[in-house]
Amino acid sequence: MPKTTGQAPFTFSLCDDLYTLPERARPHEVDLHGGFAVDPKGGSIYYGMPGCGIMRISADLTNQDIIDLPSDLQPLNFHSTKIIEFDGKQRLVLPANGDETVVVMGLDGSIDFRLSRPEFDEYRDAEVKFMPTDTAYADGTLFVADGYGANYISAVDLQAKKWGDLTFGGKTEDPHAEGLFGTAHGLAPAPDGHHLSIADRPNARFQHMGFDGHFHSSHCIPDGSKPCGIDFEDVDGKSYAVVGSLDDPQEGRAAPIYVLDAHSYEVVSTIRPKEDLGVELADHIHNTVWYQHNEQVYLICQAWNPGHYFVLARES
Repeated sequence: MPKTTGQAPFTFSLCDDLYTLPERARPHEVDLHGGFAVDPKGGSIYYGMPGCGIMRISADLTNQDIIDLPSDLQPLNFHSTKIIEFDGKQRLVLPANGDETVVVMGLDGSIDFRLSRPEFDEYRDAEVKFMPTDTAYADGTLFVADGYGANYISAVDLQAKKWGDLTFGGKTEDPHAEGLFGTAHGLAPAPDGHHLSIADRPNARFQHMGFDGHFHSSHCIPDGSKPCGIDFEDVDGKSYAVVGSLDDPQEGRAAPIYVLDAHSYEVVSTIRPKEDLGVELADHIHNTVWYQHNEQVYLICQAWNPGHYFVLARES
């Protein structure tokens, strides 16, 4: 029997046979510091590999290939990857946290447009950093989180291919401040269809913000966890979230992956890849997403510092 981790009905085992990085990508794996985008139309999964290009995982997870990028983009760290669709075309959205840019490209790697530093009043001071960490597409708008910079969430006008007229949030040192963030690290549309769920990493909480920028509610996870982002999925007829955590509440313990009830944010399973499954490089979890294929539920995972790619499968 394989080793398992987590609590039923969300117990998982490691899929050693799905470690499928091509040889050319493996020297760059140590630098992984981003996230995955699952094609909602049942196609591939995409993520950025700094120094290499965009990785495309096959639908059955058994193969990966590299989408080459222009030479000026190849070294960039794309801190997240998301797939959006507008004007009848699917596109990848890739925020480069170290280069003040968000790149929008086709699934084949063809560049559509780039967004540079936002043009809002909040960014007029040259001392204010713009270091985008994630994006979310909701209500016809692309939202960009400046998690490593000034911690604003800014809207993009996709039709005009430029920044829109809305920005909200900002930085706080108060762990209880509503609508402000210690680090607005990752975000996703909540299942209710009316809010963004935004990971406030150092404060171990998710803040729900309306698409108009107004604060709605706050949801805590175990104190001391550092949630990097959130991904929602319907599993067994119910909505759940998966959260990769940078740290464990117990100092010195390898970080977990949490499965949450998507509405109450109650932890329903705590998954420990290093402790229970022997994934030695999984000290810190940077991104985890759901993936379902042929009635099998997977978690596609990325550890950070050092970077490491791995896949878990739910045990029946």
